[in-house]
Amino acid sequence: MTGCKHILIAEDDSFLLSLLELQCSSLNMQTCCVENGEQLITEALSYQYDIILTDIQMPLCDGIQAMQILRRLGYDRPIFAMSADRLNCEGFDCILQKPVDIDLLARLCEQTPQQPKVQLEINSELTSLFYQNLAQLSQDFTTALQQEDFMTMQQICHKIKGGAASFGHMHLSQLADRMQQRLVTESPESSILQESRQFLLILQQSGAGNETA
Repeated sequence: MTGCKHILIAEDDSFLLSLLELQCSSLNMQTCCVENGEQLITEALSYQYDIILTDIQMPLCDGIQAMQILRRLGYDRPIFAMSADRLNCEGFDCILQKPVDIDLLARLCEQTPQQPKVQLEINSELTSLFYQNLAQLSQDFTTALQQEDFMTMQQICHKIKGGAASFGHMHLSQLADRMQQRLVTESPESSILQESRQFLLILQQSGAGNETA
């Protein structure tokens, strides 16, 4: 077992992301998941993670570009890459072949010391972008709820969960986590639609008046 370490996972395939999250959780690791390189960079710079595990091919900014940007910014914590192809690239601490050998990952995590957590200082520009994104996610959730599109609602909750926690909205992050799990397990005939409307109201209140903060 790895002990309680924090790992940031970047993977744009939702199925593989869920699988990796489950595998890392089974190793007693606290996980945070993102879907592209831009989110990876933002989340990594919070300095809340002992290890980064990133796919190579991702939208907006791929794993190599994200790693290189982080290294240029002085990020010196372990970054493990995942690739289905043979890859030789400086900057990664390790390159794992897909499918990832979970036993090998466990050994690497055991060998990686825990890193000190750093108090995150977020500038006003980044905060403003967060609230703008939150407003857009709120609109997207409204549309998905009207269409009873549970899959899209799950994906939106997943995005809110990580971002809200990073910007100090822990309650919203926890609600998004619970909402995501409910959307996975419940049927449209249950009370899930009413709960989704209540979650949307809280989501809208969380971002109200802050889009240009």
